[in-house]
Amino acid sequence: MITFIAVRLPAANDTRASKSSSEDAARIGIERLHQQDVEATLTNKADELAKLWDSEAVRIQPGRPAEIGKAEIYANDKRWEAKPERAKTLCYKSEIKDVQIAGDWAFEWGYMSYKDSSNPKPMRGKVLRVMKRQPGDSWKFARVIVFNEEKESAAPMSNPCQ
Repeated sequence: MITFIAVRLPAANDTRASKSSSEDAARIGIERLHQQDVEATLTNKADELAKLWDSEAVRIQPGRPAEIGKAEIYANDKRWEAKPERAKTLCYKSEIKDVQIAGDWAFEWGYMSYKDSSNPKPMRGKVLRVMKRQPGDSWKFARVIVFNEEKESAAPMSNPCQ
């Protein structure tokens, strides 16, 4: 009986260590996606933004119909990019408050701040995002809801765009 218990305990520890290292790897992949999000947004290029999306992604923004599928999101971003009078993103920061990982899916909410060439005053907003693990352990956005806030106090950030 003692031998059986001694053999079983390392197996239980290995399972916990495996779950922990799997979650650590997921968090690293999600943080990489956050960095790619900032970098792609600052390029103002639809081709770079497209790299962030899962093929079945949905983007929901105020005042617009839901954009369903990476192809539709990309097509809308290309139309935006082609407009000569479009505003250019000068600053973009996000402050994620909570990330929950559930297998190949992750959920997060937080605040964002951005400044573009059309307005000297930086804007703020809230985000709710669902991410999906991709082959090779990278992550992409599967569902994104974002909306602006008029009041800074509605999207408090420690380091917003200035």
